[in-house]
Amino acid sequence: MDIKLVDRGDLGELLLSGDLDTKTARDADAIFSKMVERFHNLTLNMKDLDYISSAGLRSIRNLYVKLSQKGGKLTLTNVNENVMEVFEITGLAGLLNIRKQ
Repeated sequence: MDIKLVDRGDLGELLLSGDLDTKTARDADAIFSKMVERFHNLTLNMKDLDYISSAGLRSIRNLYVKLSQKGGKLTLTNVNENVMEVFEITGLAGLLNIRKQ
């Protein structure tokens, strides 16, 4: 998995690509924690994210919780059908702010 940052002032956009799974979730968690310290609001652009596992879902849920606790907002964009199906099956689609672009 690869994560690239686009700094937009108070808003950070993370471009995710590859797989967010057991192998990559720990690194993603570390990056997400740094981003919570740096930005009030975050967007995860998932245009190039191919796969997400339960470990990846946990990372995104934890990011959502951390941002919410500090009054921030997490937005997901460009979620492909396969990843969206996982969000829907797990119920996270109702919790997360998912925008289509």
